[in-house]
Amino acid sequence: MTDTRKTSTTLPDIRFDFGALSSTAREHSAMPSLIRRLAVSAGIGTTERPLGTATLEALTGGRSEARVFKLTPFFGPGRGIKGAPVVMKIAPDLQCAREKANYDACVRHTLPAASRPELLGFVRTRTHSGLCYSFVGRADGLRGDTLTDCLQRGDLAKLDLVLRSLIKPMRNTWHAPALLRMERDIAKRYLDRYFTGPRSTAQTESTLQACAARYFGARQKAGRCVIGELSFPSPRTILFASRRKRPYRSCIIHGDLNSDNLIVTGDRSGVANVAMIDFQKTGRGHVHEDLIALEASVRINFPEHTGCSDILEQERLIALRRGSRKDPYTASMRKIRDSATRHFGQVEDAANYHFAVAAIGLRLMQATDLVHVARARITASTLWAAKVLAGEKI
Repeated sequence: MTDTRKTSTTLPDIRFDFGALSSTAREHSAMPSLIRRLAVSAGIGTTERPLGTATLEALTGGRSEARVFKLTPFFGPGRGIKGAPVVMKIAPDLQCAREKANYDACVRHTLPAASRPELLGFVRTRTHSGLCYSFVGRADGLRGDTLTDCLQRGDLAKLDLVLRSLIKPMRNTWHAPALLRMERDIAKRYLDRYFTGPRSTAQTESTLQACAARYFGARQKAGRCVIGELSFPSPRTILFASRRKRPYRSCIIHGDLNSDNLIVTGDRSGVANVAMIDFQKTGRGHVHEDLIALEASVRINFPEHTGCSDILEQERLIALRRGSRKDPYTASMRKIRDSATRHFGQVEDAANYHFAVAAIGLRLMQATDLVHVARARITASTLWAAKVLAGEKI
């Protein structure tokens, strides 16, 4: 990649049509210059084909501080020739630098081209850095849906596509036996990754208890969560208060494989494909983390609304890997867990799956933008996973 700090005197005088770009990003005094630097770094425009105009469309940056744009270039005078769109991601300096390092180490030479964007350019300033990626979608610039869009429509066939066309081939790349490594303490992995210390876990469990009371009529008794005749142990205690070190296996993972970071594309013949985006957290992690992120995405985005008693029973059946395959919600969860067994069943302790469900569920109590049905599902799944971990009958 070109370090465009050395070419700042040759930056093209691009005219920007900011379109739907947020006012904060539009008013950022360094933004146009940084975008020009990215264009140079990515090789957009040449002496023979000068870049004249570019339109910018704001895309989601998730909960991070990053700003993500779709840039469509036009070459020659006016809007003579429309070029292929690209995606530009701008963030405080270390974020994009870390993502570039992850991409170079774990993505560029391991994932098939159809499963990832191409990293075209990278630049840094004193305060910010930027990445330029190829636009994931058809050549005409249509991006396609995120898996979130599909789930919110109730289209679970796309989840099957993710498991079949993306997760399955990774058995030969990120999940290959040669990359598996035994690690010492799964509690430390999730505690360090998602929580800032004992106070953080206490706060999230307090939120979990409030949700259990709101949705399931739970009460607290002797440190346990009691729902009717059911009694659940404290997830925080089961996960993080034991002195026992529970070993686990790691491999290369995406690290944030929520449904917003999975793009479902299709060509003109209707053949669909799935690609990953956003590699800021890519690296070594627990073998089940990405799959449980998919589970959480289904819990958060699947539109079916059921009563709270039904949710509690659904999540019990999911913990048992039972339930009718005619119920699309529980069937989708079984497919994810079946995929986990096929990938890692011979090498990973099955209890570690429940550990990860409970840890990630507890972490999601930190989220403030979840609808009630999603929060109820996550609460129930966390309680059942903790009960399984404690060796109690469910």
